Amino acid sequence: MNNETELKLLLAPQDHSRILIAPCLAGYPRSTLHLVNTYFDTPERVLNSARVALRIREKNGRYIQTLKTKGESVCGLSHRGEWEWNLPSPALDIERLSVVLPEVLSGVDLTTLQPVFRTDFKRQVIDIVWQGAEIELALDLGEVIAGERTLPISELELELKSGDESSLYSLADALRQDVKLTSGDISKAEQGYRLAQGDYVT
Repeated sequence: MNNETELKLLLAPQDHSRILIAPCLAGYPRSTLHLVNTYFDTPERVLNSARVALRIREKNGRYIQTLKTKGESVCGLSHRGEWEWNLPSPALDIERLSVVLPEVLSGVDLTTLQPVFRTDFKRQVIDIVWQGAEIELALDLGEVIAGERTLPISELELELKSGDESSLYSLADALRQDVKLTSGDISKAEQGYRLAQGDYVT
């Protein structure tokens, strides 16, 4: 298990290009990915009730199963547990999943898990060192899809790989010199669930 610490920020779609040329990011290598994530739950939405997210991500022809447990998110900064497994196909590996499920979900029938919604977005990634901390910057542009409903994704995630989390805020302040950024406490998974049940409020 990894403990994920990241700062999530929202921005206008037209400002993505301005982020990419920000002076504080100059000289760092970058890559572009197309990510499609399918989120699963039981018909009763038991995982969501326990604030647990389960997805399969398609990334450059690879499939990755991820389980994220509930955490705290304050002013865009979140802390949560995370497990990942590589898969040979886009089918859930229930056996591995059953080993790490939180106790609150110990009685869940995993054979009832089914797709609920998906996210489809382009991610531009820049790995940087900022004030002694290693940070992965991910710039996401795309949409959340639940049946016929869609919701735009336009966000910036700063994930702390090593170092002090204060560096995330410092880097965000540097980026705000060029682009308007606001804190985002609602995860893509939470947006997807709201969209799927038809009560999403922007």
